[in-house]
Amino acid sequence: MQKQKLTPEYTTALAEYGLSGIDLVNASLMRYERGEWFLLEGREIEYLYILLSGKAKVCMSDEDGRNLLLCYYVSEGILGDVELMMGRREATSSVQALTPLICIGFPLGAYAQTLLSHMPFVLRVGQGLADKLHRSVTNTSEIILRPFEARLCAYLLNSAQGGVFSDRLTNVSEQLGVSYRHLLRSLKMLCEEKLLEKRADGYHILDEANLRKKAAG
Repeated sequence: MQKQKLTPEYTTALAEYGLSGIDLVNASLMRYERGEWFLLEGREIEYLYILLSGKAKVCMSDEDGRNLLLCYYVSEGILGDVELMMGRREATSSVQALTPLICIGFPLGAYAQTLLSHMPFVLRVGQGLADKLHRSVTNTSEIILRPFEARLCAYLLNSAQGGVFSDRLTNVSEQLGVSYRHLLRSLKMLCEEKLLEKRADGYHILDEANLRKKAAG
């Protein structure tokens, strides 16, 4: 992670979140590389983040500490809002950068009370939380109703970088809620159908159009 002082050019982006006029002296511009975790479930949360560019995935774990299936992907919005509104200092989920990611970080020690008393921001957070609730219900329905192959194809499409999927397969099997062996069989079938090709650097997507059809279920 790289952190630098926030410059005035980002005030327009902050205005979209009702943060015009907020003192930015303690805020930072933060850059994360692909694969970096910047929130870990159960660990202390130091910042409220506003995403500017890039994509991240949000995961939760079961009581045994295993990552469960992917909750959702994010490419904009606020992270840390749930904890802020609940008055919690521990992250309720884990967030990992899927691509190089840029965000604005507000240290909660310095900004929590200011943010909670700034009504335009609180209203924006409320809208964002309603959207997250809707997505959570939708994702839960998809987990129950959609076949595994469709969920796997969607995961491949969302996680691939430059047409190459190279995530750690043991983590993928946990997040999608299937055995490692079943995941390998499914990937092999997609290769046999010429949708993917396994190479030294990962699985290359050969037929994105048909992979999207399978992802749609």
